[in-house]
Amino acid sequence: MAFVQQTIEKPFGINVFGSALVRVEPDIASLNFSVSRLVQTPKEAFNEAREGTKKVAAFLAEAKIKEVSSSRINLSETFKHTGGESRFVGYTGQVNFHVLLYDLNQIEDVLVGIVDAGANNIKSVDLQTTHLKEIRADARRRAIDAAREKAENYCKAAGVILGQVLHIEDVNPDSLRGYEGHVYRETPVDDSGELKAFDPGSITIGAAVMMSFEITHGRQDSKKAGYFKPQDKDTK
Repeated sequence: MAFVQQTIEKPFGINVFGSALVRVEPDIASLNFSVSRLVQTPKEAFNEAREGTKKVAAFLAEAKIKEVSSSRINLSETFKHTGGESRFVGYTGQVNFHVLLYDLNQIEDVLVGIVDAGANNIKSVDLQTTHLKEIRADARRRAIDAAREKAENYCKAAGVILGQVLHIEDVNPDSLRGYEGHVYRETPVDDSGELKAFDPGSITIGAAVMMSFEITHGRQDSKKAGYFKPQDKDTK
């Protein structure tokens, strides 16, 4: 199971972990694909990859896609591995494309169009948001609130008073994922937002933090703090 490693070498006071997850609708799509041609000679590989690239570029221009970038033609030897042996099969000429779409309704038409034009390797279609910085900042604030709330609950249960912040350490939320056996595990999120049905196409932006707080010398009454110790059962 995934776990958060203790990162404070000499902990004192109270040390807690807080995390938050924000779900948002994507407003941009990032497409990565390539045009590659496998032929017998380097010259043919360059020529055929160049022709395929021109057709794809022409389609993107006709579709009025403005955010387009492409690489130079790359040439590589291609081998086929069978029966423990490696056999040369030809030369591959390849051009990589990166396209940004600000209208998500265009994704289907663009994918169909570039394949028809000659793209033969769709590497990825990633949905993203142009408001990542603001949303990440909101998730980090929520993670801080979640850590403070957790610390307050522990202090109430222990009958002590939560003091000032002593340490704040950012945690990469991606590090909270892991595998146990063949099962994919994630560390539970402290603040996953309002409980409601969300669009399966939405994207999630997370944040996590380790925090240390001082525990003041004074003690608070556990009943006033809202914590009641269960009574032991009568053993008579």
